[in-house]
Amino acid sequence: MMSALEENANETQELHIRNSVEDPHPPPEDVVDHQQEQKIHNNKTSIFCSSWIHIIYISIFSVIGVTSRAFIGRLFGGDCDPHHAVKDWLYPLSHRICVTTNGQTEQYGGALFIDLPDNMFGSFIIGFFTGHSSEWPAIPFLKHDHPLQGEQGLHLGIRTALCGSLTTFSSWNSQMVLMMDGTANPYLGTQVVSALFGYMTGLQVSIVSFRAGRTLSAWFQNRNNPHLFDSNLTRTASELRACNNHCYWLSPVALVLSIFVLIALYIWGDVYWGISYYRELWIACLMSPFGTIARWKLSTLNGKWSKYPWFPLGTWLANFTGSILSAALTAMAYLNIVNGEGGTTVLAAISLGFAGSLSTVSTYVKETVELSDKNPFHDRKAFVYSHFTMLSCCFVGLLVYSPLVRYAA
Repeated sequence: MMSALEENANETQELHIRNSVEDPHPPPEDVVDHQQEQKIHNNKTSIFCSSWIHIIYISIFSVIGVTSRAFIGRLFGGDCDPHHAVKDWLYPLSHRICVTTNGQTEQYGGALFIDLPDNMFGSFIIGFFTGHSSEWPAIPFLKHDHPLQGEQGLHLGIRTALCGSLTTFSSWNSQMVLMMDGTANPYLGTQVVSALFGYMTGLQVSIVSFRAGRTLSAWFQNRNNPHLFDSNLTRTASELRACNNHCYWLSPVALVLSIFVLIALYIWGDVYWGISYYRELWIACLMSPFGTIARWKLSTLNGKWSKYPWFPLGTWLANFTGSILSAALTAMAYLNIVNGEGGTTVLAAISLGFAGSLSTVSTYVKETVELSDKNPFHDRKAFVYSHFTMLSCCFVGLLVYSPLVRYAA
């Protein structure tokens, strides 16, 4: 039993601790309220600025992505169709590399669709910057404490905007629908088997590209951040290296200026050279950020389906909506509903820029692989998600496209 002397000593010690913790001169209530209001205001300002930085990065990388998609598509087969070839600086090279086809010519091989190289490249990039774990540094070829590792806007721009706009589900789906219907191809007619192979080829090749990107990412991470792989090594006890305030704004401002120059070059090519393709490009560049931002907002619905929380509902809605829009625009262009070459160019620009950026293959493949990794021996969820997306988009594409081109003419 504790003695009375020990009890008194303990009580004295507890009283001393309470007195040392409590502030003998607390600030007035109005001062406390002002401090809390100032803290809330600062947090709101920080969130507002951060949101705008994210939107700026998304817009910039959307333009880069849609530009890359357009020229890569031409390089590997777009210029091999004499009716759609663009006679500019790229043509001497691009008309000799006929790997893919748009499914509207005498050339067989529509399973290798025009956007296949874009989807491969974009899936590889998102695999590279995603890696095998969300705990890995975002940029594999930099040290974990590099200032750019903390640039959330840059990471969002690369993964969501660049990869999402470089890849496109809607254009891929529209070409398969066009081939299945056969009305737009007077040479080969209906190509159902080629279209089915196009769906399977597009999915499997993109998955392999994504896994290849993750493998290369792991190699760079092992080289620059070996503590991630060796338990005997410890991470250097250092925070992200500080960057001056002007650095925070320098990157997006420089990229914005570059994008303005790029769009100005497209406008110059449209006006000076008189090439309608460049009109399509600069309109598509202006439309692309809206499609990407819409997809970014829809992604907040992922995991919100109470009955199937594992299903990426937001990504599916983006691809489904983009497929409807792309199929309708493709049919309208075929029917020449909007009179004149200028109207057709605008329709193609909306399809390339808005619908193409609204849909995505890179995120779709990433989610498929992640679902498969969570269930390596029974990846039913990955199979259901990937094939339900293709089947639903194919069905709605045919439902929109075929009645228009067959009966509205």
